[in-house]
Amino acid sequence: MAIKLPGNIRIMIDSEAAININIPDHYLRKEYLRHPDYIPRDGWIVIDAGAYIGIYTIWASRLVGNSGLVIALEPNPLAFRWLLSNIELNRCVNVKALPYALGDELTKSTLYVADANPEASSLIKSHVIKNPAGRYSILCSFMVPIVTLDYLIDNSLNLIGKRIQRVNLMRIDIEGYEMKVLKGARKSLEKGLIDRLVVEVHIDQANTAELARYLIQFGYTLDKTVRFGGVKDVIYMRLRH
Repeated sequence: MAIKLPGNIRIMIDSEAAININIPDHYLRKEYLRHPDYIPRDGWIVIDAGAYIGIYTIWASRLVGNSGLVIALEPNPLAFRWLLSNIELNRCVNVKALPYALGDELTKSTLYVADANPEASSLIKSHVIKNPAGRYSILCSFMVPIVTLDYLIDNSLNLIGKRIQRVNLMRIDIEGYEMKVLKGARKSLEKGLIDRLVVEVHIDQANTAELARYLIQFGYTLDKTVRFGGVKDVIYMRLRH
């Protein structure tokens, strides 16, 4: 079933949670839209880490236009199929979808798929079965490839078809793996290749203050922190130029 969203967007959904949780997260609670400087603009390069079925990806692709690019990463093979379908449904020629998880090393690991809310699937089993938003049963699991952001950028010509020299905005929603993603981006952060980050910090697995301090050492400043219940913080951090 495809539902209509603002901006002439249609999204095929894989679960009731997509309607009840994931779409409201973006369009009603505006979790990633709380600071005007973090709204994608024409020509931007955007990385969507944890793209799920493409709710943020498709929205961002409309804003960056044909001169921009959205790189969508989604390791869950079930969600990845929906992501590809939604990219095709919305005729997004400026999106490159990759079936990878991000982490701090090149490896493979087990991804645990949450039953009632597939978007809460995680590489951390306890985050699924003891999730503060609702303890989910595990529907199934997959062995998935993990790459670092540094590897992705270094090999962007081969993986994406375009050499990525700067990322204007990166959204991270990877269910407890936040620090590992940032540690795997150390070289990119040192070089100042990422202008802005919006990070969903799942506080059962990651510490918001620690994560912010980690980014501050690379020259980032914290623009905004928004707490959503006792579940997560969304932090907005930009590189000081």
